[in-house]
Amino acid sequence: MRKWFTAPKHLSNWNNRMRLSYWAMSLLSIAAVMMTWVLVANDNPERLPAFLEKQVLIRNSLVFGTLIVAEVIYRLKSSLQDYIIIFLGSCFAAITLALSSPHVTGVQIVMVLPILVSILHFNYGKVLFACWITMITYLIVMTVVPVYRYEFSLSQKAVGFSFLIIVTLAALGIVNRGLQMMREEKAALRSEKKHRLQQQAAHEASSLDALTGLENHKTFQERMRAAIEEGENRPIHLAIVDIDNFKLVNDTFGHAVGDTVLRKVGKLLRDCSQDGIIPSRYGGEEFTIIFKRMSGKAVAEWLERIRIETERLRFEEMDEHHVTISIGFHQLQAGETRDVLFQQADKALYSAKSSGKNRIMW
Repeated sequence: MRKWFTAPKHLSNWNNRMRLSYWAMSLLSIAAVMMTWVLVANDNPERLPAFLEKQVLIRNSLVFGTLIVAEVIYRLKSSLQDYIIIFLGSCFAAITLALSSPHVTGVQIVMVLPILVSILHFNYGKVLFACWITMITYLIVMTVVPVYRYEFSLSQKAVGFSFLIIVTLAALGIVNRGLQMMREEKAALRSEKKHRLQQQAAHEASSLDALTGLENHKTFQERMRAAIEEGENRPIHLAIVDIDNFKLVNDTFGHAVGDTVLRKVGKLLRDCSQDGIIPSRYGGEEFTIIFKRMSGKAVAEWLERIRIETERLRFEEMDEHHVTISIGFHQLQAGETRDVLFQQADKALYSAKSSGKNRIMW
């Protein structure tokens, strides 16, 4: 039983809600008929056989027959499921109207059900389809059901058709307003997304080095300050990387080749970085790397790998020559400030440069 009432996966959320609503209305209708059965049996027992035939047998058979056929159709993957839902509403409304007394006040209003359902799709075509199918089912009821055919005057029928047209126009107005609001919402979202992208681009422009794609000097200072202030980042190491003989590269091969060297070294640092390792371009041919929550041994091993990988880089623009780097790093000690940390790392770099280059000192 649960499997039968489980919605097919391809059925949209709104259509599934309407499907369940039709079942709920059918069950309420049956409950109302059952309660009326008791009243008719007590107050008008002579009318009970006709009531049982018309309201209990015929009405319930038609309603449940329509719902069961609809359940079978639901399980067929079809692009027409929205129209099926609307058509089901018109059938439900027509059955209710045909088997109800015309003397029941407001009973004809049930015919607007499919038009109201069509509004949920926010589609002009589906609203017009709902109007068309409702007109047809209403016409069938007015011409086939004897009590409506003979007891309803032409003016009463005309009022019914006019009411359906008015409701359709109102539905079209609601759909138009809804679509307009959706367009405005989409435009607002696009504008917000564009603004967010512009802000992101501006932030990147102010925080990234245009040549290497690494974080720039300003961002490095912010990162360094934040790393020191947050106690859980200890131990903290700072490494300064300098490309050896970079002035000679510029003088010999030109600044364009020098930029290529900077880009490739920057890319190597960026590709090898990981959580807790933050490389930046400090300026000129110097790079800085912040290490968080890493031992001195792990930092030295990582830097050695970078030194070797840099030496392996080849540059067609330099006739396949290579470049080397010198590195100095220092671990932040208790009581040391950011400036002291940088000075100690720079001092270690100076030792690496003065003792032959292409090496790591700390």
